[in-house]
Amino acid sequence: MGMDLHDKKGPQPIKPEQQMQVEKNSHFLQSFGHAIEGIGQLLVRERNMRFHIFAALVIIYVGLSLHVNRQDWLWLAMAIFAVVMSEFVNTMIETMVDLIVGETYHPLAKTAKDVAAGAVVFAVLFAIAVGGIVFWPYLWPLIKQMFTV
Repeated sequence: MGMDLHDKKGPQPIKPEQQMQVEKNSHFLQSFGHAIEGIGQLLVRERNMRFHIFAALVIIYVGLSLHVNRQDWLWLAMAIFAVVMSEFVNTMIETMVDLIVGETYHPLAKTAKDVAAGAVVFAVLFAIAVGGIVFWPYLWPLIKQMFTV
């Protein structure tokens, strides 16, 4: 589902001022900084993740507007989490496969990428089902009211 993290021009040269870390993180803040950097890279490089985040914000706005209850918020949060996490895993798998096979084709690499993308589709279908189940009781009275004026 996601775009490749690699530029089509190939790997970019490392600038001399960039220090490449090869040892373990020395403290929590260093680990946290790398995690935030990973999230940032995902948002910058993956168009689909930006779409998923936008869709999540729309769902949150609709939920706030409809005053959904606490139990419904838990279902919505779980659905949003499933989609976002599946996109994280999809990107990790695509990146690792690209690192290993490079520009060559291998049927197992294709299978790994296709299955990872399928996981995102499955999570999105789950989220759509949850959204329908959660929002229907809130929206149905509004829909009936619009047509019985």
